[in-house]
Amino acid sequence: MRRTLLVFLLLSLVSLMADVVYEGGRSVSGAFLEFLKTPQVMVGLIGLGEFVGTLLRFLSGLLATYIGSSAALWALTVTGYAVTCLSIPLLAFATSWGQAVLLYTVDRVGKGLRTPARDVILSEVAEPLGVGKGFGVHELLDQLGAFAGPLIVVAGLSLGGYPLAFSLLFVPGVFAIALVVTSAFLYPRVRSVVKRSVRAGMRELGSRFWLYTASISFLGLGFIHWSVASYLYKTWGLMSDVEVGLAYTAAMLVDAVVAVPLGVLYDKHSLKTLLVLPALSTLFAFLLSTRLRVLALASSLAWGIVMSGEESIVRAGLVGVVDRGLRPLAYGLLSVFFGLSWMVGGFVALVLAASSPSLVAVFSLFSNTVSAVLLLRLVRPESRG
Repeated sequence: MRRTLLVFLLLSLVSLMADVVYEGGRSVSGAFLEFLKTPQVMVGLIGLGEFVGTLLRFLSGLLATYIGSSAALWALTVTGYAVTCLSIPLLAFATSWGQAVLLYTVDRVGKGLRTPARDVILSEVAEPLGVGKGFGVHELLDQLGAFAGPLIVVAGLSLGGYPLAFSLLFVPGVFAIALVVTSAFLYPRVRSVVKRSVRAGMRELGSRFWLYTASISFLGLGFIHWSVASYLYKTWGLMSDVEVGLAYTAAMLVDAVVAVPLGVLYDKHSLKTLLVLPALSTLFAFLLSTRLRVLALASSLAWGIVMSGEESIVRAGLVGVVDRGLRPLAYGLLSVFFGLSWMVGGFVALVLAASSPSLVAVFSLFSNTVSAVLLLRLVRPESRG
């Protein structure tokens, strides 16, 4: 058990270090691309990287299920982290916008490769601590990295410009790679792997998994992406550029603070805990749609709680609805359905906002109500049991 908890701690530290790298690089992505004189239309290629990353999460889950070995899970995890932790620091040597866009896209490829496999391993090594609490602690450390990364980059920029700022990220990147390789050596045999055909795996996932995935997909549909929300903050004159940045910082701090309490509540109340997420997602959309400046910061705090839940208890919840051997495929499928729903929901919110702000709240209310109803269908058998 001690070794299992040690691996859990090491993987959490890996996420902390990797987020220092990723969030540090992302915090100045727009400014860096402008510095390299990137054509406006080409900036959108970073969004293509997000889509590719989402698709790769699904393919990564399929591959891990088909191969059915611990070595495959660790290979995907280690490779994914290595890709991210090297691609972002290599921006220090980028001299054209094409190179920069390519490296930002490669980073998303790394995230797509590692996420389902990493979540399978994490869900297993977190069991002695409690799956909900484990994912909560992991999210807390993850957000500490997300907070520290931009600060390191800002310090580097002030001292030596972009080359120094990105070069500094090599240090946490190398630490992350070393820690994930160490984890693989300490925990070489993952129990949550059973070799099976993908078709058989799809059949065996069962109705509870598909019901859970549908619920989380509707949650993603009604949960407005920060890029969309921040655009509306600016368009509606609710916040300045600086205030948008401060609101995001506040949301990330809330994300970190509530992660562990949400995990503890999940371990006590299981899937019932997830019902708070559709409610707060709807509240966020309502506060945003009022177009009242005084409510703008409050809306960002609600966003931070939902984001924390999506990164912690939503991932923990999957453990209770699928068999251990199906987790690689299940995490891959859940990631791609949620990612696509979140992307579509953001587009719909922008279209509705152009017509009437209140329609954004109505759309969010509808999507989140469906999410809650589907979740309640999963909770009721739990209560009877």
